[in-house]
Amino acid sequence: MSTGLEERTFSEVKRLCCVGLDGPALLGEVIERLRRAVPFEAYCASTKDPASGFITHGQAEEMGGADDIFWSLERLYFDHHQSVRRMMDAHQSVVLLSEATGGNLERSTRYVEYLRPLGLAYEMRGAFTSGGYLWGSMDLVRESGSPDFEPRETDLLRRIAPHLGNGLKMAALRVQTPIEEDGTAVPGVLTLDYQGRVVQHTPAAERWLRDLEDLGPGWREWDNLPRALHTVFLLLRRALSPERDWHQESVPTLRARARSGRWLTLYGSLTEATPERRTETVIIIEPTKPEELLPFSMTAYGLSPREEELVKLVVRGLSTTRISRTLFISEYTVQNHLRSVFEKVGVRTRGELVKRLFFDNLYPTLFG
Repeated sequence: MSTGLEERTFSEVKRLCCVGLDGPALLGEVIERLRRAVPFEAYCASTKDPASGFITHGQAEEMGGADDIFWSLERLYFDHHQSVRRMMDAHQSVVLLSEATGGNLERSTRYVEYLRPLGLAYEMRGAFTSGGYLWGSMDLVRESGSPDFEPRETDLLRRIAPHLGNGLKMAALRVQTPIEEDGTAVPGVLTLDYQGRVVQHTPAAERWLRDLEDLGPGWREWDNLPRALHTVFLLLRRALSPERDWHQESVPTLRARARSGRWLTLYGSLTEATPERRTETVIIIEPTKPEELLPFSMTAYGLSPREEELVKLVVRGLSTTRISRTLFISEYTVQNHLRSVFEKVGVRTRGELVKRLFFDNLYPTLFG
């Protein structure tokens, strides 16, 4: 890779992260730019729910064909999730599979059970964060017999990572199309049998799913389920596995940005088995509550940790005096922090602040 090609790729990716593409489109465009500078034979890329880190939208090439192994094998799916979380904990934006295994790819379950059977070997993984949250990830993979990724190639992805993290964050927070409010607040409910096939669903559930992605004629079958349903189904199975304490697990939950601009939350639970009917999975889809998205909305404005603490108290309706006592700071300091927050968010009053954080990016048509 020449220095000129590297710099052109970096500059083009920076530009793409600022032009207003949605998350999946941004990942696709970045993949095409990277392919010219960093050769690879296969890839998978995904946007993430910033609360849980789980996949909301994914795309792949030469990663299993029609069987879509990468997405459907539970063990590998969660190995991927845990690997990316470890990267975040270690403040790493790029990791090579060869480095993670100490040079012995055989130590990797992903390599042994998945990559090697597909004729693939070396892998470079990027985690794209912004504001302390994970917004997307990408795996670039080379076929067996090809050389491992070089330091200059990993450095390029490392340079790109913060820009792509911010681009994916802004894509998730950005309103793209008007939201129709007429009757769309009704939660949707789906029932999946033990094989992961949709056996019942309400009209509202199908409407929400179509807002997340295109549904084919066979979308109710496990192999064709929308990614979000796959994820919640697997999260529930994992939470209920014998080695885990159900009472220490939160209810399986996934938040995703729909194409209409609205955030949706999916919850999973199980029905009780009866002599006549096996246990089934029930998934509820509903608009995400504004307070659940406040942390993600605040990241868009670069608020400091102390300013975020203060905003949470403002949202609860606390007065300057009560905020002062709660945070153990003077009222004068509270007012200084508020002025800084107002300047960053572009508002003048507490009411405007709440409206901007809760509604302008989340539920824009609630206010005219």
